[in-house]
Amino acid sequence: MAKKLGKKARKFAHKHLQGGAKRSRKLRSHFNRRTRKDGKGREDGGRLDGDGDEEMRRSDSTMNTNDDVATLVNSLEFPEDENEFDGDLSDSDGYLSEDPECPYYSDSEDGNVLKDCIVQDGLDGQNNDMNLAVKKQKKKLKKLLDKDPEFANFLGKWESELVSHESNEDSDEQDEMDSGDDGVDAGDKNPPSDKILTSKTISEWCQLVSKDPKAPALRNLLNAFWDACRFGLHSNSLSMQRLQSTEVFYQIIAFILSEADNIFRALLDIPDDDKGKLMNLRNGQKWQDVEPLIKSYLRNCLDLLSQLTDNQILTNVLTRLRASAVYFSAYPSASRRLLKILIHFWASGDQSLSLSSFLMIREVVSLLPDCLDLCLTKGYNTYLSSSKLVDNRNIKNIEFFMNCLVELYSLDVQKSGERAATSVGQLSAILRQASKTKEKEDLLKIDNWQYINCINLWVRFICVNHKDCHNVHSLFSSVAQIIRGVAYLLPGMRYLPLRLKLAQMLNELSNCNQMFFPVPSLIFGCLEFREIFQKAQTEKTNIHFSSLLKVPRNLLKSRDFQEQCILSAIEVLSAHFAQWSYHVSFPEVATIPLILLKRLHEQTTIDSLHRPLKRLIDQVSENRDFVQRKREVVSFSPNDMSSVESFLEEEKMSGNASFTQYYESVSKNRQSRGN
Repeated sequence: MAKKLGKKARKFAHKHLQGGAKRSRKLRSHFNRRTRKDGKGREDGGRLDGDGDEEMRRSDSTMNTNDDVATLVNSLEFPEDENEFDGDLSDSDGYLSEDPECPYYSDSEDGNVLKDCIVQDGLDGQNNDMNLAVKKQKKKLKKLLDKDPEFANFLGKWESELVSHESNEDSDEQDEMDSGDDGVDAGDKNPPSDKILTSKTISEWCQLVSKDPKAPALRNLLNAFWDACRFGLHSNSLSMQRLQSTEVFYQIIAFILSEADNIFRALLDIPDDDKGKLMNLRNGQKWQDVEPLIKSYLRNCLDLLSQLTDNQILTNVLTRLRASAVYFSAYPSASRRLLKILIHFWASGDQSLSLSSFLMIREVVSLLPDCLDLCLTKGYNTYLSSSKLVDNRNIKNIEFFMNCLVELYSLDVQKSGERAATSVGQLSAILRQASKTKEKEDLLKIDNWQYINCINLWVRFICVNHKDCHNVHSLFSSVAQIIRGVAYLLPGMRYLPLRLKLAQMLNELSNCNQMFFPVPSLIFGCLEFREIFQKAQTEKTNIHFSSLLKVPRNLLKSRDFQEQCILSAIEVLSAHFAQWSYHVSFPEVATIPLILLKRLHEQTTIDSLHRPLKRLIDQVSENRDFVQRKREVVSFSPNDMSSVESFLEEEKMSGNASFTQYYESVSKNRQSRGN
């Protein structure tokens, strides 16, 4: 008699085996169905049966959800112009004509030393691995030939034909390479020199150019810079053969990047602090004489930035290249290409490289305002792409990126205000669709970092520029409605980190515009006290609200999550009360929050939370009584707006109130905890 299956085995079979067989039958019937030329099925006109259609919808639900989230950035992005802008520097690709009498030196002590290469070590390692693999394969083939003589005769029969066929292909390839080389040489007016560049030669040229910028050695140095910008790309390239060592590479790069600006200014007779005079000299004879040198330098700098991969070297290059931004401004297309490269570095995540890139971007835009549109569009789209995922490692980089982008958008508030209005309209449309349908796909378009970071970006921009442009000031109500709409659509304890972020945004808007928003309702609305404190767990977990939008379900009952909830809520509420602590309406503002805080204090079962909650309640109550006493002795009516605004103005300027000092201590504790 067969052994009876256990309970777990029967449950597994009922859950998985029948469904697997059912899916197999449906897939088999689907693929066996033939199609006519018009694309319709033989039996049912090309449509699947109801069960099969439903099954496909279930199997594709995850894919559709991911596609909706992935396409959210595309719906929020600004359209970009994908045209390439290289027309300004198209005539300076080749070498400059050199002076044949310019000295070349050979280092005798290094004459018999092979040239080291940046990528030589990596190539040698790859060659060794390939040689070992070939040897192993030959050993296996030899053993096979010894075991099977007939196979050896078969290989010998076809070996002669294979060798002749390969020799014909090699001859054809050689002819093509020769013809290609002839074409390159014919199109290049100044073919590269094949002389070796040694450290002694570069030092001599640098001394000659430092003494006299008009020395013929300058052209030789710029050609050496051309080779250095391509050094290490291909092991058999002419640039690899000309540079004797990596020391020569760094010597050329360091001198050209540090002295090129001074050299060109000396050739053009431009003072160091006069950037506007350069644009006026573009039609003069001096500019026409120096322009080939400047074009060669700028093109090589762009190639160098495109090929470097080390962040530290890139930071040093950008720091020295910032002085040459004035020359890029003379060529708009070259400036646009430079800006695209810089924006890519700006979003790299390396703090030093991002800062150097942004400073260079701001310098170029200040000199060439026509490139501002490119920076605003490309920077905003890059910000959306880089903020797709947020964790403890990149949250500071995203914050830095956002602050820099706000500064960039503040250069032209009128133009940026129109872009902000367009983006806020897109956010509102997504929110309306989710509020109307409340389907999972539409809610996921809101419950993601791109949407929240986009709101945060425009909140910062509005707070910085709301006084400078009417269009920006008109966005206050729209952004506030979006924030409250998101909080309404995503309720519950799991979304407490998101609600805290939304409450902080409302605090920022309220602080810059002196407009009251019911911030406590966002926080207390998702604190389900009974669910938190009745079944508290004691295991330790690390929770960082700054990198979370939604808390996992397994952490809802943890002790650390409860502590983090209350402490974060205290910080946001303290900021809200601190803003209105000197206002005449503070007693009314604090009445309902005090009731909820006392209720929270009574229901909590965690001893470590009693003290911070009790302290907040005492400070709010004390400040409420203080404002109430001051309000009872005034004689103006609530309609007297000037008197209302000047209420407790002296106490506010002194900053000696008890609640102000309490809020400062809360802010210090938050910084010490790293939130």
